[in-house]
Amino acid sequence: MQAEEAALPRMRGAVPLPAGGTTTEGGRGLAPPPTTMRGAAPHPEIKAAGGDGYQAIAAMADRLGLAAGVRERAKDVFRKMEELRGKTHYYTKGRSGDTLYAACIYVACRSEGTPRTFKELAAATRDGAAARKDIGKLITLIRRRLGDEAGGRAMDIGVVRARDYVERFGALLGMGEQELGEVLEAARRMEERLDVRRNPDSTAAGILYMAVERRPGAGRSLRHVSVATGVAENTIKQAYRELSPHAELLFG
Repeated sequence: MQAEEAALPRMRGAVPLPAGGTTTEGGRGLAPPPTTMRGAAPHPEIKAAGGDGYQAIAAMADRLGLAAGVRERAKDVFRKMEELRGKTHYYTKGRSGDTLYAACIYVACRSEGTPRTFKELAAATRDGAAARKDIGKLITLIRRRLGDEAGGRAMDIGVVRARDYVERFGALLGMGEQELGEVLEAARRMEERLDVRRNPDSTAAGILYMAVERRPGAGRSLRHVSVATGVAENTIKQAYRELSPHAELLFG
């Protein structure tokens, strides 16, 4: 047997195996490839992308005037998406990174009960209004990916209501505490007693315009409501026409 082993040809540059089985450079033995341990540091590319993404999210959140809790929640959503990106095709292919950050912020705002509209988020990106469609697609993808990771459960991002917008929009219109209380109560009554099938931001704008019409001397107009809410004037008029027959219910 030994004679047969001696007769085996040796390839040029080969290193003989020691009795233990594996080798390394210099004949000391090659250690087996390291096993990835649970809790190991993330891949350098993911870590680098995460750092850049966190900074971009923080800057975008500051531009939108968001609270620290919303900002941290958005970073958490982004981190989870980065951890998943190696399992499928990269989700921002052909899209600006800003759209992903905006989508993460949208989910965070919904989770924290302080929603922002697509128009507000798009305005905070480099692509502006053109980013709205991609932001919407990425929000759907985030919900699907993270919902799947959570055992198929949809992400708990809450239901957006008109009352979630009226206070902030009203403050932008310069409404005082009493008037803000009135529009909040109007939004609450509408949600409880009426079946209004419009986007909550346009419904909120319609309620605010009703409040403006009730105080004609306050120096506010349809245009002011449109600028404060980001809702088109024609859309506000349509919501107003639908709500105005119920003015006594809402503001009485």
